[in-house]
Amino acid sequence: MPDPATPAPFLDDLLARMTLREKIGQLNYPHAEGLPTTGAAEGADTETLIRQGDLCGTSAGRGAADRRRLQRLAVEEGPNGIPLFFARDCLQRYATGAPIPLAQSCSWDPGLVARIAAMTAREARADGVTLNWAPMLDISHDARWGRIAEGHGELPWLCARLAEAVVRGYQGEDGDLARPDRVMATLKHFAGYGLAAAGRDYATVEASPATLMRIMEPFRAGIAAGAGAVMVAFSALNDVPATANAVLLRDVLRRRFGFTGIVVTDFTAIDPELVNHGIAADVREAAYLAFKAGVTIDLVSGAFLRHLAPLVTEGQAAPDARPLGPVTEAEITARCRLVLEAKARLGLFDDPWLGLDEDRRARMIRAPEHVALAREAAAKSLVLLKNAGVLPLARGGRLALIGPLADDRVDLQGTWAIDVDPSNSVTLLEGMRRVGHPTRILHARGCNLVDDPNLAARLNMHNRQMPSVILDPRPADILLAEARVVAHEADAIVLCLGEAKEHAGESSTRLDIGLPGAQAGLVEAMAAVARERGKPLILVVMAGRPLALTREAAVADALIWTGHPGAEGGNAIADVLFGDAAPYGRLSLALPRHVGQLPLCTEELPTGRPHEGIGVDVPGDTEVDASGRRVFRKFTTACILEGPHSPLFPAGFGLTYTSFAHGPLRASARTLQGADAVLEVAAPVTNTGARWGTEVVQLYLRDPVARISRPVRELRGFRRLTLAPGETAEAVFRITVDDLSYDHGPALEAMVRGWDPGEFVVMVGPNAGELQSLTVRWDA
Repeated sequence: MPDPATPAPFLDDLLARMTLREKIGQLNYPHAEGLPTTGAAEGADTETLIRQGDLCGTSAGRGAADRRRLQRLAVEEGPNGIPLFFARDCLQRYATGAPIPLAQSCSWDPGLVARIAAMTAREARADGVTLNWAPMLDISHDARWGRIAEGHGELPWLCARLAEAVVRGYQGEDGDLARPDRVMATLKHFAGYGLAAAGRDYATVEASPATLMRIMEPFRAGIAAGAGAVMVAFSALNDVPATANAVLLRDVLRRRFGFTGIVVTDFTAIDPELVNHGIAADVREAAYLAFKAGVTIDLVSGAFLRHLAPLVTEGQAAPDARPLGPVTEAEITARCRLVLEAKARLGLFDDPWLGLDEDRRARMIRAPEHVALAREAAAKSLVLLKNAGVLPLARGGRLALIGPLADDRVDLQGTWAIDVDPSNSVTLLEGMRRVGHPTRILHARGCNLVDDPNLAARLNMHNRQMPSVILDPRPADILLAEARVVAHEADAIVLCLGEAKEHAGESSTRLDIGLPGAQAGLVEAMAAVARERGKPLILVVMAGRPLALTREAAVADALIWTGHPGAEGGNAIADVLFGDAAPYGRLSLALPRHVGQLPLCTEELPTGRPHEGIGVDVPGDTEVDASGRRVFRKFTTACILEGPHSPLFPAGFGLTYTSFAHGPLRASARTLQGADAVLEVAAPVTNTGARWGTEVVQLYLRDPVARISRPVRELRGFRRLTLAPGETAEAVFRITVDDLSYDHGPALEAMVRGWDPGEFVVMVGPNAGELQSLTVRWDA
């Protein structure tokens, strides 16, 4: 066969030999019998489908040996010997448990994220996986939505840079997928899925065209980086389900974003979901709508396999019978070609077993360098939110480690860790005993993760053989009393609290976003001990979402949010607690004060009633924020009666073990002319502490007068400065018209991109809540 980069003659010949049924088979990806299900689906007889040529790939097979056997069946007994895809959900980790994607995004380090993705690709391909159902690029502003754990936060510019990093990590900088250490990336879920109403998974999405274009920036970036596949969202978008949304899949994805790869539905998104959405009377109509909208591969439902051939026959007999025209064999051939081109790009026609090597697998799976990378990533992903001088901890003496997650190795992994063996996890208890030696670690559970047996059953749905939520049968007062005993005996108290792995992820919407169960009460009880005995209280929170930690932040002397940190989480957190590693992370999304603030958007649009400059002060109300501004302003957006409208911690926030001073901004010009002009803005930063440290200097822009309302701030860059004590360096940003441009128009299919000459506000600082600003004028 020719080089897979130029497969046209080979594919022409192959397509000429294929029957219509065989072409349709390449558009079918069934559910594999015996695998966990994420919806209503029956397992398929995989081997029969392979022999018949009725599938393009499978998730069947447990590891390299099984997948080698199934691939041999396809190339030796299937029609025309077409090799299979083997697909898997490898959310930036395979066998080596790295932090969840949300945690990784808090590193603000695309290079680190790319290295983790490359590690994932090496391990997965060595086990036979060729197509990865990742990364998830959905942006959400609602922490109740469980799948927020799978994404990269709320800031489109940052998410776009991380999308590029993940795609290049999976597929290589050169995009050559015909190598044994590469997998094809699938960008999901296109589009708007993270804006589901009230954070309820699968719920309807309503969003303006301009908002949609902003949150689709990561998809645009991932496509430009060469991603081979895109998965369509479950949800209806502005009244039209994404799976049948021709404007979304043809006008935006294909024509505007220039995507040329395969478009995959999500699990059962054609049958029964398009019928359930109320836009198709039956499954045949659902298959018709999805196919005409532009779907390439039907994941799990089998609707294409059952109905596309009859639809071709129907169209030949009555070409004007359906509103979008007939389904033709030529269209099916074109879609089949896309699938075959993807397989050629993966090198599967040259070597169907590429990467399926037991020796290679043994070398790759949990290789020492992979374990070391997971530890590095976990340390660099956690975010220090508060430190009243109690961290890092000194070695020696006694520490009380209390909480239901302190000795929990299953929940460390977070959601979608389907190929990670939890027995390899290092718990925080183990990590502190290793890293903190000779410190004596006293341990108590303190409380259950949750107390409701029904909730525990829900959280263990995918962990029945190794449940993550095990209810301690002892009464709550006994657990708390045990915690009080070890707290009294210790020099400092470390609480390890948060969520179970399945508190987040698919179909895991939360009613509230506080600490679950009795954990908030445990914090109050330990805070009382700390006050009475003069002991430091350090709180480590592991969670799959941003939690509302208002009360906890007020009583803790130090507060760390880690996400679910992965298999090396215990070692990594201990590294930071004892000062062997300095805190590095910054929030990739704001942490709310209360569930009532949701959705909470850092890059929100301005309103006609902003909280500054107008409104009415309430006589007798003296509550002000840290900068002296009124917390409540009647007749403005600062109108939450019970407290501040602002986040508890803004996006971009994070501390380290030193301090920094930001000097005044310096601009290369205050007036600019023309689309080719470049503005340079420099921000001096000085390390004013006693330790080396890294500051993340962030650039935000605002266009105050435009054709449509534009966000009050938009992230457009950051610079990482690592400085010695007393050292000063400048973070320099180059701003072009491209940074000022945005999409606008009356509908998605009619959007145009441009910029508005005039005044612009440039804002620079350590986070979205602490920004210096200057104004420039930029004329056409």
